[in-house]
Amino acid sequence: MLCMPKGLSFKTQADCREPQFHSFIITREDGSRTFGFALTFFEEVTSKQICSAMQTLYHMHNAEYDIIHMSATNGGTDCAEDCSDSSVTKLQRFNSYDITRDTLYVSKCICLIAPMSFMTACKKVLAQLHQAVTSPQPPPLPLESYIYNILYEVPLPPAGRSLKFSGVYGSIICQRPSTNELPPFDFPVKEVFELLGVENVVQLFTCALLELQILLYSQHYQRLMTVAETITGLMFPFQWQHVYVPILPASLLHFLDAPVPYLMGLHSNGLDDRSKLELPQEANLCFVDIDNHFIELPEDLPQFPNKLEFIQEVSEVLMSFGIPPEGNLHCSESVSKMKNLKSSDLVSDKKNGNLAGSPLNTFELLKENETLARIQALVKRTGVSLEKV
Repeated sequence: MLCMPKGLSFKTQADCREPQFHSFIITREDGSRTFGFALTFFEEVTSKQICSAMQTLYHMHNAEYDIIHMSATNGGTDCAEDCSDSSVTKLQRFNSYDITRDTLYVSKCICLIAPMSFMTACKKVLAQLHQAVTSPQPPPLPLESYIYNILYEVPLPPAGRSLKFSGVYGSIICQRPSTNELPPFDFPVKEVFELLGVENVVQLFTCALLELQILLYSQHYQRLMTVAETITGLMFPFQWQHVYVPILPASLLHFLDAPVPYLMGLHSNGLDDRSKLELPQEANLCFVDIDNHFIELPEDLPQFPNKLEFIQEVSEVLMSFGIPPEGNLHCSESVSKMKNLKSSDLVSDKKNGNLAGSPLNTFELLKENETLARIQALVKRTGVSLEKV
């Protein structure tokens, strides 16, 4: 359910079949966590029986689509109720699969389970194993020897130490922080700020600290995991104590009805928009559409203390690393929203918002701040000029 949250996937030679990596987490009843790292790739289906069954399914699906679509467009009386039903809108017509013309591929997954989040190292292990399987030249040693080595001979590195071991095609290093350092964290925080922008990250962080229901939404499994792990990681030394399922398997959607705080991730197929999602208790939900740079906040959400000064400070740090505070916008809808947002709107913003397209002048951002105004008044009384603040 976590390696392939939506089950098997079939594609033809016309579809993109690039290997996809994602990580996941298993939280046990005692609160302990195990990390999983999965690489999903596609192999050709050689069974004629499966290919024949797939062609039959295609024909049946498209025939059903044509019947419903014709009934909907003709507006028949017997279809009056069905036409308004969401099943009509959810059904799509697929290009027919022809067994004589097309090659059928099915998803396959290799997965590594680890007690700690060694994402970079595990990703390299899986990528090298996959390369060994698909390469025309066999690897230097039998494939089983590499798998035996990683499972039984490579130890967990001690706290505060690094470990270097041999992969199929090169060395792999994993590091473990010491007990007096920050806990291990191997996810790209930069990517979260690029995907959401600093304003949205602060709003999401606020919702996490207030222990609200948080639902992440993306068509990329790894993005769900990266955002969830980053937000909970930034809470250190606090820990998220509630339901934590960064990737919610399709068979467990009823978990969203839970009347408790949660942080969950829902996979999008990239076709349904937000309006088609039926979510419970939306008034208390923080909904984060990662791919579209958008966040819906619960009603009456308190503001993060000294929010504007905090955002400005974080923005300056991000810019020093060449990361735009507003994030890298992925869709035209977000771009148009951003162009219409002025710094004056940002100051009084009580709901969703991102920083404006250009880095904001510190003074412009803070000039309407009451605390700064009091400090200015105090400084003026001492006779110091504020012309070049």
